[in-house]
Amino acid sequence: MTTRPDLGVVVVHHRSPEPLFDALWRLGAVEQDAVIVLVDTAPDPDVLAEAKRIVPSLRVVTPTNHSYSHSVNTGFEALAALEPRYLALMNADVMVEQDTFTALMAALEAHPDAGIAGPLALTPAGRPQDLGPLYAVNYRRLRRAADGRVRVRWLSGCLQVVRPAVLESVGGYDPAFRFCNEDTEFCLRAAVRGSFASLLVDTPVIHLGGTSTPSHPAFHVEGRRGGYLLSTRFQPPTVRFLHRGFLRAEAAVGGAFARDPVTKAAHRRMAALIRRGGWDDSPFGATLDDR
Repeated sequence: MTTRPDLGVVVVHHRSPEPLFDALWRLGAVEQDAVIVLVDTAPDPDVLAEAKRIVPSLRVVTPTNHSYSHSVNTGFEALAALEPRYLALMNADVMVEQDTFTALMAALEAHPDAGIAGPLALTPAGRPQDLGPLYAVNYRRLRRAADGRVRVRWLSGCLQVVRPAVLESVGGYDPAFRFCNEDTEFCLRAAVRGSFASLLVDTPVIHLGGTSTPSHPAFHVEGRRGGYLLSTRFQPPTVRFLHRGFLRAEAAVGGAFARDPVTKAAHRRMAALIRRGGWDDSPFGATLDDR
């Protein structure tokens, strides 16, 4: 009879082997009993061989590079038959600590209404990851929290621990968000449709960030497009109107005055999307490589 694992971990990787190897060394050392699935969207035989040398029990799946959401969901599907008590997703450039998963699972155990927990993601310089001015408020609240946990609207998708009940209730990550904003949408949907809270926990990890993100106008456009989709799903009409106005002004000013040609092209492509109202039209094709 197979024992139900406490933890299943999905590691999403795309062409950043050195951070991946470091992340797997750490993960394999601190979670020896976890089931680890590597989701590699640009598989290289030598990289996969080294990854399996580091974690001999590693399971590997190689989906198309459609989106981070698709990669996460593919990893969850690979774990479904094992029914782990908790699921985790993480980028291949996240360096966990000895008690990372213990602390995150303990937080969920202590708060039965919470469905998602995330760590304090730090830059290599040891500073909290910049997730915008609104999220900075969460960091200040966390420093004052007596138990090292605060409820937040959303958590960074660099690492999340999730109750399987969340997926059963509201589904996984939404592949309509091709790059960026999928972590926010997942947390908001879990709260609105499933009444699952998100917890930011004062347990640190290092997130290198941007290790496999190329410079291309499509990524700028997708980020703005996804942000507006969030407004259409979770904000009132007034906020959507103001958001759209800001994006229109940003695109006009950037398209006219940006000096960097990539940035200028990004703003002009965004302006074209706004003119045609193409909020459901991703700048990517079948994969993130098609742009």
